[in-house]
Amino acid sequence: MNSNTQTREIVQLGRDARYLDARKAVAERKMGLPPHPLLDAYVWRNRVYGFWADELLAHPEKNGVFQGGKDVKDALTGMILPASHVPKEAVGRKGVGLFVVPEDVGEENGKVIVHAQSVIVLDGITQVSDKWVPGKPHDIARIPLVVSAEKFGRLPEDEKRWLYRIAGEGVRPLVHNAGALNNRRNVNGNNQPGEAY
Repeated sequence: MNSNTQTREIVQLGRDARYLDARKAVAERKMGLPPHPLLDAYVWRNRVYGFWADELLAHPEKNGVFQGGKDVKDALTGMILPASHVPKEAVGRKGVGLFVVPEDVGEENGKVIVHAQSVIVLDGITQVSDKWVPGKPHDIARIPLVVSAEKFGRLPEDEKRWLYRIAGEGVRPLVHNAGALNNRRNVNGNNQPGEAY
C-alpha cells in the first residue's frame, strides 16, 4: 500500500445506538460513522440491516424548494441545517436535495444543529413521500435519484436503489440496509435520530 492509499473498514460495535449517541461512541474510539458510499457496498455484500451513515439527507417539503437565507428545519425532529450550509445553486429549484457530510452535529441551545463539512446538491430527489421509490444512485453520494420506469428497468441490478423520504422538510441521518424480505438496496431518509441502529 502506498502513502496515498487509505484503508477503510466498518467496525461493528455490537450495540444499537441513537444517531447522536452513535457519533459520540465512535468518536470516543477515535473513529467515525461510516460514509454512506462505503455502507452502500458493505451492507449489500454482508446482507446486514440498519447502519447509521455519517451523512444526512436534507430536502425541502414535498414539491417545495429551499429558500434563500432560511434554515432547513426537519418537520418532525427539529434538526437544523443552517441556511449558510445551503448552496446557492440549490435555492429555488424543485426536485433538489442535499447530501450533507457533517463537520459536527450537536445540541446548541436545546436544538440539534448540523454543521456541514461539505454538501453535494442532488438533482432528482423524489417528491413522492412515505413509500419506497426506485432510482439510480448518484455517482458519489449513492443516493437514489428519480429516473423513468423504462430507464430504471434497464439498470443493472447492482445499480438499483430505493429511497424513502418524509413529506415535510427533512434533515435526517441516513440508514442503509439490504432489504432482507425484498432483496434490494434501501436508503432510508425517514429515520429519526432517536431511533437506534
